[in-house]
Formats: sequence, structure tokens, C-alpha cells
Amino acid sequence: MKKVLCILTVILLTSFTIQLKTHEGVYEYKADKFYESIELGKDFNFKYEYHFHSLSYSLEGDYSIKGDSLILDSNPQRDKIIVREYKKGNKNNVRFCVTDKLGTPINYTLYAINKENDTITLSNQWHKSKLKNKELESFYIIDSKGLKTPLYNIEGEKTNYFEVQMETVRVLDNEVWKIKDNSILPKGMNSKNQNYFLNKR
Repeated sequence: MKKVLCILTVILLTSFTIQLKTHEGVYEYKADKFYESIELGKDFNFKYEYHFHSLSYSLEGDYSIKGDSLILDSNPQRDKIIVREYKKGNKNNVRFCVTDKLGTPINYTLYAINKENDTITLSNQWHKSKLKNKELESFYIIDSKGLKTPLYNIEGEKTNYFEVQMETVRVLDNEVWKIKDNSILPKGMNSKNQNYFLNKR
């Protein structure tokens, strides 16, 4: 029985190693003034690059593979959003003060969701936003690059002032991309699947 278990373990480990080696390499997509790539290296490390007109950035981190899912985590990891809640000022208004992690004001669109599950959208905002108190339950923000924060659930019952610090550099936190043969279906900054594949070189 022990011999059978040892053989099965060796087979599983060999299969897992072969699967990882099969997926190692560079996957990329090129179009006019657009380039995106991810390199899956040894020791479960990845390097990611994104270039579109004047927007350009790169990430590094760790990955794992489960079935047809590629799971990505940035390294170092950062909070996508930090929120401080207060109760102050006119109780009939809800105010937001939005900056990046260094305290610099940013352009953004605010999506506030009330108890009736209606979404109130404030577009083209700069630094500060104000709306009538609609008994909000949650909100999220998309910056001018299209980077989206996670949904933030409001904790205080009578909170009406929010200091928001948004991470304006993309962060991958247990983000799942699909693998299909020698291609990877990436997710965009809005966490949605893209309409193209990164193909293995």
C-alpha cells in the first residue's frame, strides 16, 4: 500500500512540474501603439508590462496555476484603497475627498450605491465630491486611467465624510486570468476580461 501511495505521489508531482514548465515563457499581444506581456518564470515569479500611448507601467509578483486558472499576486502587495470615515458638517450632505497614496488630488468617477441598490454616478470629479445624503451603503472609484477600486462597504451608520486614498498603480491581488492552450486571457484595470489573448512566443 505504501509503495502504491509513493508511486501515485511521484506521478502527481511529475505531472504538476510538467504542467508548470509547459506554461513557463513570455505571452504577449501587440497592436498599434499598444503592447502587453507577461512572463511566467521559474520559481513561480512573473513580470508584467503594459504600454498604451503615454501610459506605461510594469509589475512583478508571484503566480500559481490551478487547472485553467492563472492566479497573480503583485509583490510588494499594496492596499488598493484606504478609507477613513467621519461624521462632520451638514448631515444632509455626503462628501468625499479623494487623493492618491501621496495625498495628491486625482481625477476620478465616483459610483455611490444606496440602500435601494441604486447607483449614483458623479463623473469627471477632481479631489472633492458632494451629494445629498441618500443613505449610502457602499461606493467604488474609477480613476482617469480606468483603474477601479474594490467595492467599499460603509461601516458607520451616520458617516457622511470620507477621506479616500486610492492606489493609482495597478495591484494584482489573487487576480485570476484564464489559460487556454498557449494563450492567456488577461483582465484589464477594471478587472474585466479583455477581448484579446496574450499569445506565447
